[in-house]
Amino acid sequence: MTSTAQRKRRFASYLGSGVIGGIGSPNNSVLPTITGTAQVGQTLTSTTGTWTGSPTYARQWKADGVAISDATAATYVPVIGDIGKTITVTLTATNAAGSAYVTSAATAAVIAA
Repeated sequence: MTSTAQRKRRFASYLGSGVIGGIGSPNNSVLPTITGTAQVGQTLTSTTGTWTGSPTYARQWKADGVAISDATAATYVPVIGDIGKTITVTLTATNAAGSAYVTSAATAAVIAA
């Protein structure tokens, strides 16, 4: 019969082997960018930037730093309420080891169509 201490040592050895946890938390080296014209009705598109750790991504678009409701896709189309505000996207990268987030540079202020 295996003792508790032996089971713990085996498990620790298994973890140390890289079978589990061999990937570090996501690390960003190039910020996400926004392309397109900051104008009502024009599509803005975000990139993911460059990350290590093979993450999955989640986005949140923001107007003047405030989250825009239901704006979590790779693209966002500014609306009348965005006029005069700058737009950013916060990208959260997640893998088995953890998560990290970064925010893009802001667009110019949104203009009317």
